[in-house]
Amino acid sequence: MIRIACTGPSGKTRYFATKGDSVLIGRRLASKPQNLDLDDEKVSGKHARLSLENSELWIEDLGSTNGTWVDQKKIKPNSKIQLTAASTILIGKTELKIESVSEPPAALSSADAAAPAGRPAESIEAGAPLPDLFLAGESIEAARHRLSSVYEISMSLGEIENLDSLAATLLDHLHRAFPNVRRKGHSGLLLGSDLALKAFRPEDEPPACSLTLARHAWSQKKGCLWQVDTSGGAEKSISLLSAGIQSAMYAPLIWKGEVLGVLYLDVTSRQSLFNIDDLRMLQIIAAQAAMFIKNLYLQQTMQRELILKTRLLAQFPRPIAERLARHPGRMAIASERVETATVLFSDVRGFTNLAFAMEPEHVVQMLNDMFHDLTPIVLKHGGTVDKYIGDAILAVFGCPDPDNKQWEHAVRAALEMQAAVKRLGTGRWKGRPAFRIGIGIHTGPVIHGFIGAAERMEYTVIGSTINSASRYCDAAAPEEILISPSTYAHLHHCVEVALPPREIDTKHEGKARAYLVRGWKARGKI
Repeated sequence: MIRIACTGPSGKTRYFATKGDSVLIGRRLASKPQNLDLDDEKVSGKHARLSLENSELWIEDLGSTNGTWVDQKKIKPNSKIQLTAASTILIGKTELKIESVSEPPAALSSADAAAPAGRPAESIEAGAPLPDLFLAGESIEAARHRLSSVYEISMSLGEIENLDSLAATLLDHLHRAFPNVRRKGHSGLLLGSDLALKAFRPEDEPPACSLTLARHAWSQKKGCLWQVDTSGGAEKSISLLSAGIQSAMYAPLIWKGEVLGVLYLDVTSRQSLFNIDDLRMLQIIAAQAAMFIKNLYLQQTMQRELILKTRLLAQFPRPIAERLARHPGRMAIASERVETATVLFSDVRGFTNLAFAMEPEHVVQMLNDMFHDLTPIVLKHGGTVDKYIGDAILAVFGCPDPDNKQWEHAVRAALEMQAAVKRLGTGRWKGRPAFRIGIGIHTGPVIHGFIGAAERMEYTVIGSTINSASRYCDAAAPEEILISPSTYAHLHHCVEVALPPREIDTKHEGKARAYLVRGWKARGKI
């Protein structure tokens, strides 16, 4: 079975599962068990295909229009690549995460590869009711011991704020809860679908862990008990035998149906073999540990989202920032060409001379004041602050989200920005040489997306449209707003401009027309 978590453009996550070894991904697909239909306008009819081949999961792009991305890298059209357990797939604006497959992709260790399946002697369903686990057993004393041990562990884990400390504390308590493990046994915590070893005891000995039994506990969602001399027909595990293990227990850490990892204990003494009561106790502890681990995961996710959201709110309008913050593992905008976007450049006139005549701290303070007042204006009108370049602001309207009034919003923002700078000159900047800005606006195609290293991706726009907007800004005098013909074409009936248009010099294109904005016509509306 292949199980996939699908997070669409709205941020909502749904789950898809099929018992087949192939999944067709696309839009408006026929309703079939092996078809994953995505409600996403950026997804092609037959976009990609997932396939399970020899226990390895592959994804193939079927010549889609917008491409298939794996871990922020676009795969070649009509080609396929192998996925890992941690791979993130982006199709259109939908993120796919592989939750599980019928055969775990992690390879067996050399010792376990030679061993049979490793069936446990006894097992307990992970979903068994806690009262049954507490009360079942040989004596009231055993139930009292289980309850006391779980209480102590819960009190300790509830005060921990990081995963490493939680794992260490959990294993330390395990050795106290099982006296027969203190001197003659091992313990360990395996996390994630690849069963990575997060912690083990004792730390001065090699970890004694059977991946076969761990995978059994993970896949079957059962706590299992293994003994070397069981009469129940259990298979022997070469890795455990080579470590001198006489008895072992493996319990899955499950929270609301999700398997987070596996907890294990073993002993090397034949006088300390585990019994079914011990397995019940380990199962209870695993259930408690899963709750605390999941809580830490959620806290970490919330912290990452908060940091990301704080940064995004300084660059994007709130609705876009909140949508992007819901995907901390990636940025939910595929790099692509946008045919129509409106770019605004603002720049301080004569900044070099002003800065030379002022104290450095006053220059920095005035720039921060200006950006503090101008940035919210851009965001209020639906624009995105691409970057600050010294004393300049580069903003874009009409992407990442389309805006059929981008021209109006850009000009309205420019007018408010000029007014805000004037207020600063008579307010907080009074008594100092006030900054004055020129603004240029141009409409045209851009390429947008997130660019940078994986740990710090920055949204940006590139292309000749940005260069042209910069030329219009350079030509604007203090307190002026110059717009290009491509911007004016959408506003001619509502914006008041000086006529005839100016001619400005550009770097490579020769002369260009520029319209000086006076304001809005009395009855003009968009």
